[in-house]
Amino acid sequence: MQNALCKLFWFTDPSELDLSADKELIVHQTLALGSLRDIRLLLHLYSRATIRAIFLKGKKGFYDPRAVAFAKELLGIKRLNYSRYIKYVRS
Repeated sequence: MQNALCKLFWFTDPSELDLSADKELIVHQTLALGSLRDIRLLLHLYSRATIRAIFLKGKKGFYDPRAVAFAKELLGIKRLNYSRYIKYVRS
């Protein structure tokens, strides 16, 4: 695991994360909570197609609506069901 991303994995030992086996966790955690610098690093670790495929699987209740909108634009996704991702719905 890259040292720059370690701060996103406070709940586990980042040195034990495997870039291949744990890529879904790494992608979702970085897209949901990472900075622009973290997302740039993510794009160096995995192809945009891989990140897009993982993101499209969804992770209900994990994302803030702004993070979903950003990821949608970043990954060139035209239509997306926000309810598969967001933590809450603002009234």
